[in-house]
Amino acid sequence: MTTTVEELMKSAVDARRVAQNAIRVAVREARAADWSWDRISAALGGSPNGETLRRNFGGDKQERRGGR
Repeated sequence: MTTTVEELMKSAVDARRVAQNAIRVAVREARAADWSWDRISAALGGSPNGETLRRNFGGDKQERRGGR
């Protein structure tokens, strides 16, 4: 059985979506447990860094009020 390029691309896109959703859930749960952005980054192996995580996921109400 031969896999087409389109099938490979679809699989790659699906895998990326699943990984992104897993990171979103992990970040949300870690922030709910009062983890810092740098601690979350370290738990994820250092990439993305804490500042990138804050920019991408820091849209909650505490962030807008100038909190953590």
